[in-house]
Amino acid sequence: MITIRALGETELPWANRRYGEIGFLPSQPRDFIAVAEVNGERAGIGRIVHVDETTGELGGMYVFAEFRGQGIAGALVVFLLEHSRYQRLFCIPFAHLAGFYGGFGFKPVSADISVPCAVSKKVSWCASEYPTSVALLVRVAG
Repeated sequence: MITIRALGETELPWANRRYGEIGFLPSQPRDFIAVAEVNGERAGIGRIVHVDETTGELGGMYVFAEFRGQGIAGALVVFLLEHSRYQRLFCIPFAHLAGFYGGFGFKPVSADISVPCAVSKKVSWCASEYPTSVALLVRVAG
């Protein structure tokens, strides 16, 4: 059985060790981090990073290899969206995952959307760090 919960404050070092394993940026204490568990065992994590008062960035989705194919990533996204306090959520997935996020209402960023500097910098960082291309998506509440 999959359960999703908010990551406890004392678990942040664990989350950042797991993110470090795959070259993701570490989380900060103000990020909202969710952990997925299968039968009480940690199976994956995801987060919403604070950008500004109305904007966040959904990301850091990481399902551990032995738990893939069980719907955990989708369950994490649903949980994070249900707990988001932001009007706009950006998402910077690997390009081949854009369709997955599209199923949750994320769309490619259009020319009329203002992209915060922090998000633009993260897109550039991802492009320089990963061999796989990334997409820039947004979901506006309402």
